[in-house]
Parts: sequence; C-alpha cells; structure tokens
Amino acid sequence: MAELLRRATRGPLSAYSAASKAWPLPVAFATCWVKGCASDLVTQKAVEQKPSVDWRRNLAFATFSGAYLGCGQHYIYNVLFTRWFGSALDMRTAVKKVVCDALWHVPMVYLPLYYMFEYTLLRDGPINGLRCYSEEWLDCMKPYWSMFTPFHLVNFRFTPPELRIGMIACMSFCWLVVLSYTSHRSYEAEHCLETTGAKNSASSE
Repeated sequence: MAELLRRATRGPLSAYSAASKAWPLPVAFATCWVKGCASDLVTQKAVEQKPSVDWRRNLAFATFSGAYLGCGQHYIYNVLFTRWFGSALDMRTAVKKVVCDALWHVPMVYLPLYYMFEYTLLRDGPINGLRCYSEEWLDCMKPYWSMFTPFHLVNFRFTPPELRIGMIACMSFCWLVVLSYTSHRSYEAEHCLETTGAKNSASSE
C-alpha cells in the first residue's frame, strides 16, 4: 500500500518540482491563490456559516495569498533566508530560520502588510489596518507559533527549496482559516450593522 502511494504521488510531485524550478513565481502565486481562495470559502461557509459568500472579501484574501504567501515568501524563504543563514539543510540553520520567521518576518512584515492590504481594499485605508493589527496581533501570532514552529523546523531541515512553498501551502490551509476568521471579525460585524441599518431604513420608508 505504501509503495502504491509513493508511485501515485511521485509523478505529480516530480512535475510540480520541475515547474517550480522553471517558473518559481507563477507556480508559487497559483498555488497560494487557490489555497487562499479555498481557505476563505471554508471560513465563510463552515466557520462563520454565512448564508452567501462575500466574493469581494474572498478575492482580496486570495490575491494577497497568491502575491505575498506565494511570491513574497518565495523570496523571503528561498532567497533572503538563504543569503542570511546559508542553504545547508542542517538543524542549526533550520533553527535560525525558524526564529527569524517567528520573531521578525511574520509579526513585523507579513501580518502588517496583510492588514494594510485588506483594509485598503475592503475598508478605510492602510493606517486603520495597522491600528487594527496592533490590537489583534497576538490573537494571530499564538496559533501561528503553535502551528508553524515545529512545521518550519522540519521544512527548513529536510525540504528542498523548490518544494518549500508547496509544502507551506499544504500546511497553511488551516492557518489561513484561522487568519481569515480573526482578521475579518470586525469587518463582518460592521457589514452586519450596515445591512441591518439599510433594512431598517427601507422598512421605515
């Protein structure tokens, strides 16, 4: 059974690896765009149990996922971290990359950019996005640290660079469900108030 599974996955993995080597940014963008779109759909329908999908929100979430979690993280993890810490697949190098990711990259670069992007597209501008992030950052970082610290330790220790973003995309589906729910709570509350207000105004007329 295990041998059958290895044979079944060897072809697609080899094809993905070859495509990622040949076209790293388009493959990373497409992988993470699909993942972002799917994770927000799960959040809206299964977690928040919305009667209909907010496609504007979903497109914004998927676009950031493709642009930053795909292309941006390819540069961070495979180019910048390699330049700073080396390309060795050993435990010492992996620990350095995990610490840098947990204490610098995600809390100081990734999430501030995400909140600025989301607030620019959906709400009232990047400054208010940063203000909201300053209130919610720990709610986002706690699940990230618990999920990604052990994962990245294994990923940076054993995974070749051309498969690293794909592996992160598989793991981060659950993380993006958490991020989508946490970061859109106030947005959904405001949207609900606006909808209720519009209905009350229409009924009073």
